[in-house]
Amino acid sequence: MPVKVFYHGHSNVEIHSGNYRIQLDPFYTSNPIADMKADAVNPTHILLSHAHFDHAEDVEAVAKRTGAILASNYEITTYYEKRGVKKTVGMNHGGGVNFDFGRATYTVAFHTSSFADGTYGGAPGGWMIETGGKTIYFAGDTALFGDMKLLGELWAIDLAFLPIGDMFTMGPAHALKAAQLLRSKAVVPIHHSTWPPIKQDAAKFAADLAALGIQGHPLTPGQSLTLA
Repeated sequence: MPVKVFYHGHSNVEIHSGNYRIQLDPFYTSNPIADMKADAVNPTHILLSHAHFDHAEDVEAVAKRTGAILASNYEITTYYEKRGVKKTVGMNHGGGVNFDFGRATYTVAFHTSSFADGTYGGAPGGWMIETGGKTIYFAGDTALFGDMKLLGELWAIDLAFLPIGDMFTMGPAHALKAAQLLRSKAVVPIHHSTWPPIKQDAAKFAADLAALGIQGHPLTPGQSLTLA
């Protein structure tokens, strides 16, 4: 079954697999490079890496409008339950859940996590998503860490979404090392060029990946990629 991924700018990603639409870190409203508005997306599932506004801004509105299942860490799902989101799955690092689309495992990320109102957002994470015969790793916001090597040993990763913006996450040099540790077949750079402090050359990053024998896909907002 073909799996198609859509990039909406920053770390805002959709995965379409059969009849299922998986939204990761929905950030549309205040995203200066987003290609569409939040009311145009219709996910069946929302997977949230952490609580920072540039990842979670549109979670509540999208979840309430669509009735999508929201999965994240326990603190985040509890927060949204109190705000009226009906369908939630609270998880923690290393735990996996079987969903209608396949399986999602909440992985470690080295970052911080808090809501715009100051509420603690639990420990941040990433996602290992198995759907349509493909394995996709969404790193979320993170520094480089050695246990990415273990993730590459535990899963045969077809595509990894890795942050390259630097300053708040790992930069391009560390992301190249992450791609090697993960042994991913292909990489899409995320969390870059949204604002001047995280401006990066995604095309150069893709060329550097190619030199390592890894496919790089420097998608711009509105572009998509099919994993056949």
